[in-house]
Amino acid sequence: MVAQQVNEVYLGDVEGVQRKKKKKRSRCHNQRMSQWQFGKVKKYLTYKLKAEGIMLHKREERYTSQTCPVCGAKKNVRGRMYRCLCGYTQHRDIHGAANLLSKVLYENRIQSLPFEIQKPTYLRIA
Repeated sequence: MVAQQVNEVYLGDVEGVQRKKKKKRSRCHNQRMSQWQFGKVKKYLTYKLKAEGIMLHKREERYTSQTCPVCGAKKNVRGRMYRCLCGYTQHRDIHGAANLLSKVLYENRIQSLPFEIQKPTYLRIA
């Protein structure tokens, strides 16, 4: 990151995800959520970035994986791809990260980014 002159990193704020009780979840799901070590990952990331002089900021990530940046429609995501009726299609994780970046750039508004997002390369261990 230092070679690319990155000086700020934004991380989605997932505080309270474990405690939200809108729906009854399965026992297995509840166990997975209680074992999630997000705080530990955040501390480690903060430590490593601070050593390089890079600031870590938390940003509220509500609706970033559900909102279309082209037309603004909200849609629940099913499967690995986000597909909107307007024709916009993107991998679910990349879509959420791009919308989080959009919230940072456009003061909490989700809209199209002024650049193309590269398609990810997947590595498989044989």
